[in-house]
Amino acid sequence: MILDPSTPHPGKHDEEEVASFWSTMEKMVELPEDGRPDENINSILVGYVKNASESYMSFINSDRDLCKMAVTLTESVAFRENLEFCLSKLLSLLNIDLLEMNMKFIIAYILLWESKNNLHSLEIMLEFQGFNVFYNTLYTQFAYLNKYGEDKNIARERPTDANFAELSEIELKIVDGMKQISTVLMDLIFQVLKYCKCSVRNVQIIDDFFVYYLMTSIRSDTVTDMFNNTQFKLLLALNEQYMILRKEYEIENKVFVYLTNDAVTTKFTELLLLKFNRVQDKSLQIMMCKILYLILTADRGRIAKSFFYLNDLNVLVDVLIRELENIAENEETLRNYFLRIMEPLFVNTQLSTTHYRKDDLVRVLLYLSSVDNFCSSDKVLKEHRTTAKLASRILDRVEWLNCLATEADAFDSDTSTSRKSSVSGLGITPITTMPTTADKRSDNLYNNKELEHSAESLGRRKSRPPPPPPPSRKLGLTRTITRSTPSSPAP
Repeated sequence: MILDPSTPHPGKHDEEEVASFWSTMEKMVELPEDGRPDENINSILVGYVKNASESYMSFINSDRDLCKMAVTLTESVAFRENLEFCLSKLLSLLNIDLLEMNMKFIIAYILLWESKNNLHSLEIMLEFQGFNVFYNTLYTQFAYLNKYGEDKNIARERPTDANFAELSEIELKIVDGMKQISTVLMDLIFQVLKYCKCSVRNVQIIDDFFVYYLMTSIRSDTVTDMFNNTQFKLLLALNEQYMILRKEYEIENKVFVYLTNDAVTTKFTELLLLKFNRVQDKSLQIMMCKILYLILTADRGRIAKSFFYLNDLNVLVDVLIRELENIAENEETLRNYFLRIMEPLFVNTQLSTTHYRKDDLVRVLLYLSSVDNFCSSDKVLKEHRTTAKLASRILDRVEWLNCLATEADAFDSDTSTSRKSSVSGLGITPITTMPTTADKRSDNLYNNKELEHSAESLGRRKSRPPPPPPPSRKLGLTRTITRSTPSSPAP
């Protein structure tokens, strides 16, 4: 949800006016029979975007309206038959610094809609330097939000003077507009990082301030805020790219550096643990497992010793037990990821001494160490064998689990049979495959080298001069941002 349904909208129209507006929008994307094709397409595209921008928060004042606006354009014959031209034109418009905010938002939303419905279109955007356009435009929004955003106490204390009160309301509207644009742009970059083959050159242009702002502005007290949730997704996807690229390139994982920096807020970690307990999106769950694995294994487990509070560790164990017992057979790969983080979790944290839920852990791991217990299909796949291998390895390598597991081997086999009937039985064939082979160590999937903190401390880095305050809704954003790497935003 991009637009807040509780926000009052200035435009109120009857059904006839609304029908007339959408009829006009549909006619705007029709190709005329005369004239040069390129000129016609350019006029159609610019005219449509301009009219949609002027009607934003009037006729287009809900998420449903935004979707209809995007579909009307992207499903038109003019757009589909001239896909490359339309995408390159929209990118060139989005790249204009002085473009009015409503138009930036409308263009970014159209591109996001198209990228989510057509992966090939996203690849075309990358060919036309789409990643750079998304990143640079988002960077500008972050620079202003960092200087004038809500955390800078804009309008928190309502002034009594009417003129100042009016100014504060204008400032808040500008900040809200920037956050809407930022939400869409962050989602676009997430789509690139997650679903396209991302170039190392693209990741290398991401500088310290960009990651620092994502980390420090995130909130841990909500799981419903769209801006906040998109920040979180982007950080997870960026961390995943750093882990992948680190196998071939000497590249610093900026997400991990700030995550383990004492000078940076712990809000991201708090939100990570909160979402790990609640999120059901399998893709996000896997990305969360990856960043947890990185924390638990970095510097040979030394960082994990004091990274988590004991109560947080207990919650992690509760979630892991719950998920391992409830995962369906067609999601066996996800169960593999949960199992991968368990050994370093039990060895490198306070759990190595507290032994929280020891009996339950042994019960679950013993059950998963035999493929016959949880695979109801006649065909045993690689994921099933990986699950059994990982569960057995945890019992063998974690000393405080091993002693109890030895005793549990003497239990009556009826317990295992009963457990099989209660946990398994869906009979669904797995739809994904693991990249590992039977004779390859399962944890090689991550292929982590020992991480070294090469970033300077925040206090020693050169700061970036703040941009001037935006004067109005029609914002003139003149780029004053250089590509030097600051460690922290300007005070």
